[in-house]
Amino acid sequence: MSRGLDHQDDPDARTYQFKDSQLLGRMVRYLLEYRKLFIGVTLLVAIGITLEVTLPFVLRQAIDVDFPSGNLQALLLTAILYVVLYFIQWAANYGTEYVTTQMGQNAIFDIRQRLYSRLQVLSEDFYDKSASGRIISRITSDIDRMSELMSGGLISTFAQVFIVFAIGAVIFSVDFQLAIVSLVIVPILLVTTVIFRSRMRKAFRNTRKTISSVTANLAESISGAKVTKSFARERINIENFDELNRADYESNVDAGKAQATFFPGIRLIGTLGVILILWIGGLRLIEGTITLGTVILFIQFSGRFFRPILIIADFYTSVQSAFAGAERVFSIMDTEPSIQDRPGAVEMSHITGRIRYEHVDFGYLEDTPVLIDFNLDVSPGETIALVGDTGAGKTTVVSLLNRFYETDVGSIKIDDIDIRDVTQESLRAQIGLVLQDAFLFMGSVKDNIRYGKPDSTDEEIFQATEAIGARRIFENLEKGFATDVGERGARLSEGERQLVSFARALLANPRILVLDEATSSIDIYTEHAIQKGMKALLKGRTSIVIAHRLSTIVNADRILVLENGKIVESGQHHDLMAKKGKYYSLYELQIRPRAMQAATG
Repeated sequence: MSRGLDHQDDPDARTYQFKDSQLLGRMVRYLLEYRKLFIGVTLLVAIGITLEVTLPFVLRQAIDVDFPSGNLQALLLTAILYVVLYFIQWAANYGTEYVTTQMGQNAIFDIRQRLYSRLQVLSEDFYDKSASGRIISRITSDIDRMSELMSGGLISTFAQVFIVFAIGAVIFSVDFQLAIVSLVIVPILLVTTVIFRSRMRKAFRNTRKTISSVTANLAESISGAKVTKSFARERINIENFDELNRADYESNVDAGKAQATFFPGIRLIGTLGVILILWIGGLRLIEGTITLGTVILFIQFSGRFFRPILIIADFYTSVQSAFAGAERVFSIMDTEPSIQDRPGAVEMSHITGRIRYEHVDFGYLEDTPVLIDFNLDVSPGETIALVGDTGAGKTTVVSLLNRFYETDVGSIKIDDIDIRDVTQESLRAQIGLVLQDAFLFMGSVKDNIRYGKPDSTDEEIFQATEAIGARRIFENLEKGFATDVGERGARLSEGERQLVSFARALLANPRILVLDEATSSIDIYTEHAIQKGMKALLKGRTSIVIAHRLSTIVNADRILVLENGKIVESGQHHDLMAKKGKYYSLYELQIRPRAMQAATG
């Protein structure tokens, strides 16, 4: 099974699996979680609909009864009743808008929170396949499109549907013939809507896809600004962005064309309905088979009947845009982590730190193995170092230990317990991981050191940095430990960022420590400054160290040389040097030139 990213695949293709009814049902379920608000808005909508069909009858009373009778008092009472009912309807509509907005925003809050929670638990292979910009687009702009519908549009659309049915029922009770005339254009409206449905849905899907590509490119451009400048790629990047931006522009123009054709057509059809009522109603008025008030009532109802249809048509755009965003959001929410706790998984308690890899096979891509029948036994408190060429499988070894991926064959055990039999959270709590690219979060130096142990005191932080020889370095920063590190630690040097990650790992006090190229970003001066601290960091812990800088692992208890997913050499530094094998060649290639350069000064 492939765990890597096939760039030829459309990463959004799997989102087009939802039916409209499924998307609508899921969004409604989020709204229904706020039942009290839903009941309140239902009552307000009912009041509004009742008054919507009542007001035309009050107007007919004035035209057919009060005007001919010449009774000014009756006419005044009818006018007052009309005004009072109108203001009650206005208040009901205002309340509906307010409550639906509140209910919709609560639902959007829940959706965004649950999407973020899902992103936190998804396995590493999901992020291998998904550009960060595309993910950001879903949790921001796609949910914003859903918000437009759920914060009023959805409830309003349902209300308009009920109004249409209510008016339809009323007009048939008043005059069957004019009711048929009023509704004769409804099939035309339905056919028009169906024709445009697929075109508009496709257009809005494309807008969601193109804007996510723009966001992904923008995120990469910001993160890689330094690399861009170093290779003088600004002009090429601008051209690439122009291509993506133009595709987004064209997709939105296409969506706009669909809207521009659809809405005027709906309004034209509605106008034809009014013309038919005037023509047939006028003929019957002349014949004396109908009253003027009834003709006016049907014209009033025609406006009230087609206005909801126009509103529904207007919201149809929001619906298609929201559905296009919703299917992308729900596709992530429905994604299950590939790595999950087994039923009955237990908490991993105190361990001694023995690690055993037993006949492990693993590959990121099918038929492309990275580790082949890999076996390793690490004693508690032992420090082993993994060396080898790029792609030999060093990082894979520690990724499997953390269960970022699952072994294809074989097992990994800690203290004779299969790591698949314990919860992932308790497993990773036992392992401190320091990566080559030290990732820091927005906040101060102190905040980032405390990241792995939120309840740690300032004194514990100072002790951790003292232990790795970095306290003075941090105290000499502009604001000491309170210095803001910036986005991804951009305000610190690479060496300083790495020292923060060292202190963070030490403060968490794990039983197993993994250093994945952890000293590659540290300059010679800083490396020398933390050599004593490294001893404190490794002391008493089972440690796996991956390093291209071989000078940092010469004192390891055991050095393992990996090649093509297998251990080809194992021993201490002096033993491996005496063998003059693979390790000897690597060491000579790296250390000798550096030593000669230092000697010639």
